[in-house]
Amino acid sequence: MRIVGYSERGAVNALLYEIFYSQSPERLLEELLALAHFPLQTHSAVRLNEATILVEQSLSDFGDADAILLLHTDDGPMTVFLEAKVKPAQTVAWRIDEEYQRFIDGTASQVSSSNLFTQLYHKVRFVSGLKSGGTAELQRGLPFHKSSTRPVRRIGHNEVVLRAVAQIKPFLQHVRYFALVPDEPERVASFFATMLTAAGPSGYEGWDASDYGFMCWVEVEEFCRRQGLVNTLRVLEFNKGQIY
Repeated sequence: MRIVGYSERGAVNALLYEIFYSQSPERLLEELLALAHFPLQTHSAVRLNEATILVEQSLSDFGDADAILLLHTDDGPMTVFLEAKVKPAQTVAWRIDEEYQRFIDGTASQVSSSNLFTQLYHKVRFVSGLKSGGTAELQRGLPFHKSSTRPVRRIGHNEVVLRAVAQIKPFLQHVRYFALVPDEPERVASFFATMLTAAGPSGYEGWDASDYGFMCWVEVEEFCRRQGLVNTLRVLEFNKGQIY
């Protein structure tokens, strides 16, 4: 039997599950994380001891995450939020600088909830609220800029979401946010070195891109070829033209 998923969800799920069912899942995940670039930080490589991965986890008003990695590392507990983007088949190219400009343009009226930088910002605010006031503060709600589709965002009372929040809370000693994108590594690195070093849009409380990082789909495919992750390669081939 073969299972082939569609677009970014299919590819992310295939990658994570194939790592999980491999003979050395922690080693493979550690090597995958080593591909992530954090240009605004001098992060050392993650030395991984144990991991729990929440796939497609809802955080209510703070959005869904393609994956939330809860890691026991040599440097202490760590949470990694993964947001994945792909190039739709009808689109000639997806560029991170254009995605950011769409986000900035939206701050004058209404930002798109599906924009990469909206999604990353929501996770930053989620973490800051959880650190400062715990689940109770997230349930009371955090105020957001007038361009947000919701002026106050709350975690709600869904038991599964609250269970996930409880699992995340002990892993906030180190937090990283990285985007898996269909752009070229050199262009994304240049973007981080120029546009993203700014203070952020006016009025966006708690904006902090210092722990943002990126990985490109072309790097993931190369990783899969090196590691012999044939099922993920099959999914990427099936979605050719739809991923990057």
